[in-house]
Amino acid sequence: MASLSSLIALLAYGITLCGVVPLFPWLETAPRLILAAGIAAGIWQDIRGAWPIKNWIYNTAIVPVFLFYAAQFSRENPVQPVVSVLAIMLAVRLAGSKNARHYLQITALSLFCLASSSLFDLSPFFLVYLVLMLLMVAVLLVLVTFYSQDRRMQLSRADLRKVLLAGVAMPLVSLPLLLLFFPLLPRTQMPLWNLLAAPTVRPAGFSDKVEPGSSAAVGESRTPAFRAEMPRQTQQQLYWRGTVFNRVEGRRWVRVEPPFEKILYTGQRTIQTVYPEPSSSRVLPALDAPAVLSLLHSRKSADGVYELQGRPGRRLTYRAESVMTALLPVAGTIRRSFYLTIPDDLPPRITELAAEIRGMAGSDARRLEQLKPTSVTVAFVTA
Repeated sequence: MASLSSLIALLAYGITLCGVVPLFPWLETAPRLILAAGIAAGIWQDIRGAWPIKNWIYNTAIVPVFLFYAAQFSRENPVQPVVSVLAIMLAVRLAGSKNARHYLQITALSLFCLASSSLFDLSPFFLVYLVLMLLMVAVLLVLVTFYSQDRRMQLSRADLRKVLLAGVAMPLVSLPLLLLFFPLLPRTQMPLWNLLAAPTVRPAGFSDKVEPGSSAAVGESRTPAFRAEMPRQTQQQLYWRGTVFNRVEGRRWVRVEPPFEKILYTGQRTIQTVYPEPSSSRVLPALDAPAVLSLLHSRKSADGVYELQGRPGRRLTYRAESVMTALLPVAGTIRRSFYLTIPDDLPPRITELAAEIRGMAGSDARRLEQLKPTSVTVAFVTA
């Protein structure tokens, strides 16, 4: 004989894990801790069969939490407050006493958590979690029907086998349609009939290499690259340093590791807290010029470029200190040969122009002055 309440509790925690495991890496620290504590408290109380804290206390406590994250909701930050509230609501529901209606609420919140994880990352494992959850949800719905009538019901092996077969049969009937539509529907950002037609306009964005003229047209992208919190700055001071292209290879601008030079970051520092959006790039942006960047597994190059050493594509936060000045002194000599290297196939007209500017001024500062009227607009096109 199998206890009906024990079976439903096991299925509820299995459904919860399928919903929260894909979302857990993308949550902030506070929702993570609350969710872990809620699961642990729920399991401990279910084993003891005693719930010292009443459900109305949990429900009352979640009201200020909801208001706190509602105040953070905005067009620039719509996802993180919502998923945080979902995770905390699920934790509160798991920690309290449960009846048939509460198990249905746990199921719904777990489904929402799994669905919201696809807003951050949609990997093949999403389908695995979804199939497992649907199978367990179907069985749970059948068992909850009996549970609502008699919580102390015991099922024989024969009865349990019938319930399991009935529950598993429901999602299996719809599984062929699920496998058909899953690759097409979740991530399509254009009509299905346009999937075979490559877009003629490429969106502007951040790239680790630039090839001017590689695209016939460049379109604007409103997708944020990162967010930052800091004291208010003027528009002219908001110059962000990501990567530095220091080589030309054919028609591409690329980055080569520069020689070591000790830059002296003197002057008042501006502190920022940066929240980069997940991407495939390892570059960590900060206000120019970054003197310190506090992030584990980050590496600084001699020219002030910081890069992530770990796996890219995950959500992270770091603190940066920048010296916002036009000139940064260097202790020792500058490796001019590295920065003045030119490609072999440089067009003759550029060589002639450089020689003309060199003859017009006798110092590097005066030569730079001669370049000021020339403006160049560069579009960073994603690969």
